[in-house]
Amino acid sequence: MRKSVLIILITLMSQNIFAQKLISKIDSIKTEKEAENLIHTLDKDYEDFKIKKIADFKEERGENKFCKNIADSLKIDNSFYKADFDNNGYTDLLIIGEYYDFKIFVLMNYGNDSLKINRLTRRSFQNCTFPKITNDSIINYYYFSEPHIFSEEKSRLTKKDLIFKFGDFVEYNSKPNSYHIEKIEFQTTMCYGTCPQFFISIDKNKNGVFKAENYNIDKSKGKVEVKGKFNTVITDNDYNELISLLNYVDFPNLEDNYSVNWTDDQTSTLKITYNDGKVKKISDYGMIGTYGLDRIYSLFFDLRFNQNWK
Repeated sequence: MRKSVLIILITLMSQNIFAQKLISKIDSIKTEKEAENLIHTLDKDYEDFKIKKIADFKEERGENKFCKNIADSLKIDNSFYKADFDNNGYTDLLIIGEYYDFKIFVLMNYGNDSLKINRLTRRSFQNCTFPKITNDSIINYYYFSEPHIFSEEKSRLTKKDLIFKFGDFVEYNSKPNSYHIEKIEFQTTMCYGTCPQFFISIDKNKNGVFKAENYNIDKSKGKVEVKGKFNTVITDNDYNELISLLNYVDFPNLEDNYSVNWTDDQTSTLKITYNDGKVKKISDYGMIGTYGLDRIYSLFFDLRFNQNWK
């Protein structure tokens, strides 16, 4: 009798566990071609994307199969992987391939077949990188650091642990600090092109100032260019998200300067006043110094048009 009851309980538990898994179109993907076609159907800009294993890429580092050897040592031998990076119950898809150069995309799954493409490789002219998934949510991301074009430093294999938080992948932090942030200032420069040039400051009372200088295009209003100086009180949700993200990335311990290894790009300056007048200033040429900073910059770009500026 007890044995029968135990079997029933185990069966019910198993059914409950499987019921927590929310099935979507990603779960049905079995082949490389199916994964590649999914990218093509989601965004026409990526119709030329070709799925590839890391071992199949032609390397610029000679005939020693350097990238293949590292991928083999990490046991990254597939061209796509499934995981639930944001723990929402839906299966996401990490896919490796070629789109003009080496690319890794993550298709984030928000249910009801709502998928969003997230580009894990953020740098241009990047050789192979290596995403190793652990615990169904963390990406141990191995890549070759690229010194500035005028630097004498050598490229080296580097690792970051990435987690999906605050709407994007950021560097994992197991013990975030909590700083008393008094003021945040963000400034962008021009580039060789149409990079938006603007300044935003936010104080601890959520008072915001926006100075729109050049190429601040509001697509929601028919691609109207916004210019001038504006003021508002930042919404609680947007302010709290920004503060939480700054604390999570542990901004005082980031580098003071970041730079990509190419020219004619945009520079941003992030200045944070905190803990009774301490100042942290981060200059970032290319604006991809870290994944966490990349997300912070995106929030500032969004603030230009998602607040009630007057």
